Amino acid sequence: MPIERRPKNPLPPTYIPPGGIAYKVKTDDDLDSVARANGISADDLTIFNFKTVRPAEINWYLRQNVGCVQATHDDKNWIFTSDARPGTIYLPPKQGWKRPSFPSTTPGVLSALPKPVEKKHSGLWFGFAGQEGGMLPVVGKDTVEACLYSWDNFNDRFWLNIDGWRFGLGLGASVGLALAVATGVDHPRELNDFTVSGGDFQANMAGKWGDVAKGLKGLRGLGKMASAAKFIDKTMSFGEWEKTRDTIWNLYKATDIDSKKLGLNVMAIPGAGIGLEISGYYGFGTVCVHSVTLQDL
Repeated sequence: MPIERRPKNPLPPTYIPPGGIAYKVKTDDDLDSVARANGISADDLTIFNFKTVRPAEINWYLRQNVGCVQATHDDKNWIFTSDARPGTIYLPPKQGWKRPSFPSTTPGVLSALPKPVEKKHSGLWFGFAGQEGGMLPVVGKDTVEACLYSWDNFNDRFWLNIDGWRFGLGLGASVGLALAVATGVDHPRELNDFTVSGGDFQANMAGKWGDVAKGLKGLRGLGKMASAAKFIDKTMSFGEWEKTRDTIWNLYKATDIDSKKLGLNVMAIPGAGIGLEISGYYGFGTVCVHSVTLQDL
């Protein structure tokens, strides 16, 4: 299902922008091609029709108001097809805009409409993860399920699952609570099909474990939150979010994690686990994102 977000004050399906010229979409059209053919940018077109440039809100309008029924191959966005009903968008009039020339010399901006304000996001997400796995002599399985919250807004969160394999030497099995940190993520769906690999899924921390020791005091402090319920429901309260955010900041300073580079780290919380296992292995797995809840994207 494409990523959608209902606008706070949605335009009704019958809305026609002032001076708008009706255009019936067809298969192989897209916002960029329609906009280019009419001497404007895709941002101009979406602002004129939907008064937004947010992809999730545009998707909502494409389904709700334009009647799009087919998604892209990655299932993230709606696309134009000839069977969309009513299948109508509107082109802005070439006359009457208060701007210096046509086409616009400032792509993405209509002087007759407010310029959208871009919100800056840190790209950091964090939360609790349940990690379980086991080893036979040379091969094993690893599974991680986590609920990650935005560094910027407690109300933005998503769930992810990592299904992975281990190769190495060891024996036993264990279940534990971990701290998961994602970096460079503007939208959670960017992590879909992302591959994590390394010793215990810590590939992005390679070579930094000496520095991580400086931040372990805060990580141990999170063990106090590791109640039995966290293994099942990995969500956190606002107070826990604030406290964990401070811990992430301390670890960030200690390890110099690149917050702009797409990555995912899963760090076991000391003392928050059960089982018996001795193993050394190389692991890899693929991320699957689900249950996305966004207020600020």
